[in-house]
Amino acid sequence: MESKLFSPLLFSFGILAAFSSHAEEKLLVQVPAVYDEQVLIGRKIKEECEVANLVGNHVFGRVNAEFPASQQIQDLSKAGKDKVLKLTILSAIGTPGGSWSGGKTITLRADLVQNGQVIRSLVKQRGSHGGVFGGFKGTCAILERDAQALAKDVTNWLMGPAVTTSKSAANLSSEPSAVNKEAESE
Repeated sequence: MESKLFSPLLFSFGILAAFSSHAEEKLLVQVPAVYDEQVLIGRKIKEECEVANLVGNHVFGRVNAEFPASQQIQDLSKAGKDKVLKLTILSAIGTPGGSWSGGKTITLRADLVQNGQVIRSLVKQRGSHGGVFGGFKGTCAILERDAQALAKDVTNWLMGPAVTTSKSAANLSSEPSAVNKEAESE
């Protein structure tokens, strides 16, 4: 009888220990995100939709829900020894005109950095036509939907086991086909 009660109790403690380790970990999240030097983004979308703010704020919101000690940071040189989630927008594609002008896509590279060294990297691309009511949404609202999906992807990646990729994040940013392939494999 004791062994039947002991197993669920041990399992419960394991879940609580895993949660408390996330709760105590301090993670600095770059807000707003930054644009890659070779970013593919239209001026109008960059200025009107403020994609860097959308991505940075949504990622921070999601990460902070799982890692409550998280804080926002703009200047990564002030991070000290803390872990930093560096967010780099590789592309944001979307013709103005809402869903009527086609899908909108954001490609993001997330680097987990500590002491100036990249610990892990993720390149993810999300696109949308706006969902069920896409015909009634503007371009910025659809890009925000992409930013929300990316925030979920990045948070799930942070909580998962560390996985090394066969290509460096720098190589992925310069190869659009590799970005798509990597995004599908995550």
